[in-house]
Amino acid sequence: MSINPVADVKPFKTMWKIKVKVIRLWKQYSAAGGETIEMVLCDVKVRDSLDAFKPVKFKEVLDGTLSADFLVDIIGQIIEISHLEHLNVNGKETEKISLQLRNSDDDKLPVVLWGKFACDVNEAMQVRDEHCTILVLRFGKIKEWKEERSVSNAYNVSELGLNLPMIEVVKFTDSLPKDDLPLAIVESKYAAIANGVSDKDDFFTHTPRKTIAQMKETKQVEKCILMCTITGIDSDMGWFYLSCKVCSKKVLTVPAVNDDDGNDDDDLKHTYYCVKCEAYNPVTVPRYKLHLVVLDNTSNTKLMVFDNLAVQLVNKPCLQIAGPSDKVEIEETNVLPPVLNTIIGKTCLFKIQIERENFVYKHDTYKVLKVITNKDLITDFDESNSRDGSEGVFHDMDTQSDAPEASLANLGSASEQSESFDLTPAKRVRAVDIELEEINDQNSVTRSTGSMMIKKEKFGKSG
Repeated sequence: MSINPVADVKPFKTMWKIKVKVIRLWKQYSAAGGETIEMVLCDVKVRDSLDAFKPVKFKEVLDGTLSADFLVDIIGQIIEISHLEHLNVNGKETEKISLQLRNSDDDKLPVVLWGKFACDVNEAMQVRDEHCTILVLRFGKIKEWKEERSVSNAYNVSELGLNLPMIEVVKFTDSLPKDDLPLAIVESKYAAIANGVSDKDDFFTHTPRKTIAQMKETKQVEKCILMCTITGIDSDMGWFYLSCKVCSKKVLTVPAVNDDDGNDDDDLKHTYYCVKCEAYNPVTVPRYKLHLVVLDNTSNTKLMVFDNLAVQLVNKPCLQIAGPSDKVEIEETNVLPPVLNTIIGKTCLFKIQIERENFVYKHDTYKVLKVITNKDLITDFDESNSRDGSEGVFHDMDTQSDAPEASLANLGSASEQSESFDLTPAKRVRAVDIELEEINDQNSVTRSTGSMMIKKEKFGKSG
């Protein structure tokens, strides 16, 4: 029996003889068939084409010239990147990130990456050193949503790389417009997710809302949505930490071995150790760890925001602000750079994890699981909150005060403000004067030299 090409295999016949190479293999479970082994096979003709990287033109993807039934190769410069999203798809949490690429003709192509691809790109962009980042995606899937076309990774088939050492990448980089276009971090596009839960549904429908006062009174482990205004950053806790570049875990600071030569300066020397990698002096990368002081109409508290979520607030990677890790001194993490002041005064939606330590041991810092900074979504959330009769929160302070955001002082202790917050809905319409300087002194957060007045309003219509 002669060997048949894979292209000739048809369902009318149950016996074929093929000679192939397995290029992908994975296990899959379905309710109908149970656990199965899935694989992608290719014969000699296909394998010859696999070895050749043939990127398609962006215009042919966008105008429908290329069929969505075939996988494509693309190469482009990343000029826009969204924040990493965590979505619930078919009962399983997965990651999503949106990109925009451009080619040498300055055409723009949307790209959506899922799962490990999204995590890998997000991680690489956090620690990147290159001014220009070139993405190579092999065997991408053309997607169409509301008459708009994009390219996504195909499950367990696609291959992805950034700034690969390829001749094609070098030639493509040389052909790009010489405009030094910087990378832009943009808001996520909240499109409908088939068979899944979007961030909007998660915040608006699936997770209960609470005020800060209600959150503090909670006596069980649960998640909740908090709408509040950032009023400061606790600088005593620092604003970043050093992590291992390989495993992304925090590294430990350990004393260096002394030479017993009587030099007191040697006592200050230290090295780093990664517990997971079991390695001394690993390559380190700075990552955000912000302790935010937040406020609403009921009380105030602190929220702990880690790297990826902090990028959504600051819109800059930690590496870009802190600098290379070999020039970073961990003792100086309590010195806040001016760029972090831009988040003070902003109102955001936070998904909060209430842990046992919060209500048993009165730990006053809550961990943030997700954050929404999109103003349209925050407005929709506030309006639905008002329709439900819930208490309002502070508006963005940049619209409430005549002072610029950078000059806003930071709010902290709830004890000094409890009397002011204990107002009936009718009284809540009037302005409330808050002496910020006194509050700052009790919380050891970054201070501003003067005090100011903040007007507090009720969002909903008064009845």
